[in-house]
Amino acid sequence: MEFPSLVSGAILKSKVALTVAVACFSLAALPTAHADVKEVSEAELTMTKDLSFDIHKTLYYLRYGHYSPKRLDDQYSEKIFDAYLKVLDPNKLYFTQADIDGFSKYRHKIDDFLIRRDAEVAFEIFKLFRTRLDERTETIRALVNKEFDFSKDEELNIDRDSYTWKSERQVQDEWRKRIKNDTLQQLMAKTSIDEIRENLLRRYDRQRDVIFQLKGEEVFEWFMNSFTTEHGPHTTYMSHVTAENFDISMSLSLQGIGAALSSDEDYTVVNRIIKGGPAEKSNAIKAEDKIIAVGQEKGDMTNVIGWRLNDVVQMIRGDKGTKVRLDILPGDAAPGSPAERIELIRDIIQLDEQAAKLSYVDVPEGKQSAKYGVISIPSFYSNANQVGQGGGKYVATTHDVAKLIKQAQDNNVAGLVLDLRGNGGGYLNEAVTLTGLFIDQGPVVQIVGSQPNQRKVEKDLNPEIAYSGPLVVMIDRYSASASEIFAGAMQDYGRALIIGERSFGKGTVQNPASLRGSGRKSKIKYTNAQFFRISGSSTQYKGVIPDLKLNSGREDDEFGERAYDNVLPWTQTTPAEYKPGSLPVGLVESLSSKHALRSNASPAFDFLRKNSDRVLGNKNIKSLSLNLSQRQTERDARESNLLADLNQYRKSLGLQPVTTDTRKDNPLPGEDEHWNTVFHDEAARILHDYQKHKAPIVSKNTNTDSSMNEQL
Repeated sequence: MEFPSLVSGAILKSKVALTVAVACFSLAALPTAHADVKEVSEAELTMTKDLSFDIHKTLYYLRYGHYSPKRLDDQYSEKIFDAYLKVLDPNKLYFTQADIDGFSKYRHKIDDFLIRRDAEVAFEIFKLFRTRLDERTETIRALVNKEFDFSKDEELNIDRDSYTWKSERQVQDEWRKRIKNDTLQQLMAKTSIDEIRENLLRRYDRQRDVIFQLKGEEVFEWFMNSFTTEHGPHTTYMSHVTAENFDISMSLSLQGIGAALSSDEDYTVVNRIIKGGPAEKSNAIKAEDKIIAVGQEKGDMTNVIGWRLNDVVQMIRGDKGTKVRLDILPGDAAPGSPAERIELIRDIIQLDEQAAKLSYVDVPEGKQSAKYGVISIPSFYSNANQVGQGGGKYVATTHDVAKLIKQAQDNNVAGLVLDLRGNGGGYLNEAVTLTGLFIDQGPVVQIVGSQPNQRKVEKDLNPEIAYSGPLVVMIDRYSASASEIFAGAMQDYGRALIIGERSFGKGTVQNPASLRGSGRKSKIKYTNAQFFRISGSSTQYKGVIPDLKLNSGREDDEFGERAYDNVLPWTQTTPAEYKPGSLPVGLVESLSSKHALRSNASPAFDFLRKNSDRVLGNKNIKSLSLNLSQRQTERDARESNLLADLNQYRKSLGLQPVTTDTRKDNPLPGEDEHWNTVFHDEAARILHDYQKHKAPIVSKNTNTDSSMNEQL
């Protein structure tokens, strides 16, 4: 069996994630809202021979290629039925209970339809959805012009888990509360009532137009993903356009704003900022921020709440030098908070700007100090294929880190910190060869396929060790795939102290396969293998648990792979043949105790813990007051608490306090590098304590696991 050499990056809170990096689609490709919008007729929303063939090939790959195939039966049919309704109407605001009752005859027949290569039921349900959308849009237009009483005490339920299908009367009342909330939210942002009404009419007309312009293959894609994602969150059907987006996202030639986006319920969410891109350089947008509206340099902002991820991505993409405007809700903002507007200039993102970088931290020791090297690794990258085709300077993670190690050693560092925070993965081979810089030759990761004889052990075959001194590896919740492979191997060999927070937990391999020949190609991306550490433990679901958890905030239980539906569970396999290592007895306890003393007294870590509590607290908000005075009081209280915490921290740095209005113009020293400095300083201090234990030099490790490689 051939396993892909590319480890997919982390996908946060979504079944699909895309990198907004390449300008290959013009805005003309995206539908726009206007009076003469061209709608797709009902007659065009039907099955075709190509779509039937896609069902046939998809069933084949999921049955014979998927790592964990499912039985297509009535129980599975029920799951597809519910998932498709959730895709169309996640908030249960368009269909009524009577509509759902009318569809119930299909609940246990979808499996039979798929076996016959038929998905006409998807179009039948979608056509009624369009009708209901038309009706709700008319209701919304009337509500937008309504005079609301904002002194009345009532609430809007935002706890999606509690939503149920409703009667027509209940749906109408729910829309009244929704539009009242939309209006109240913009009033709090000091928007005039006339402008608010214009904004809301444009938003909901636009959402209606987008749905009515969906072509048959796009509706089919929604339905098919209601089917495929029951096999797991990373198994997806891709229409022609989505397949093109996927191919683009794997490119090393990046152009755009430099952000990886995902879909979380109705929102487009930033899940990773790409090093060297406009987003990072602006310091105006962060991971976990929500994008709620997009605009070009001129013209109106378009609200994108409830939009498909692909459509939002295409709006944000553009040519180098052009401007894009975004309305964002900061990741730490409470539900119902007003948005902030930012502007970014699209640019080419050079691969060398995403390359590993070396910095130094001096830790005082009496009248002297010890120097430690910090190597930040944003991804596991390589341009070997491009260089081999005759162009460019060779850059790759292992190659670059080896040079940085030499520089650090020339500067007499007492130890090294490898920072993998935010590293969502990349090339598997780079994770293997990077491991080889710190160990003698031996196994690094096991890959187990869907069949009993499909097992491969990836090994470092180079007996040379580039660095044998004290080593710390930093990980966080965004460290995924290749990052977890490297950190897991370092932990299993006892070669490094792993610090930070639990990693993402993506321990699966996906294989993209074309479903059709030339022309408009569609694809299926399915899970065909799983990664296992050399100890036999999977990185799937649980992730890598650090030896020392940094005292910077509580862990979010609903984050990473474990937040998804239908994920593969954590499991174990046979260990590879290697010499397990361990850290010196009592080391972790001693280092944790010293870290706790420092971090409890640290204003920076105190601020991080308070912010963590604030973000997790926001997730527990289940309703929003529709009383303007109460809502403003709640918002002002949250803003006051945030500013109090921030100004307390600023005071510790000798900085003047800021207000809501002056906060953006008075960043912390070093701006986006400020918190890197905080974490790197503490990592170096942990390493300094580690050094005092005189960790042993890496011992030779002889691996004889050739038989496992031959089983492939």
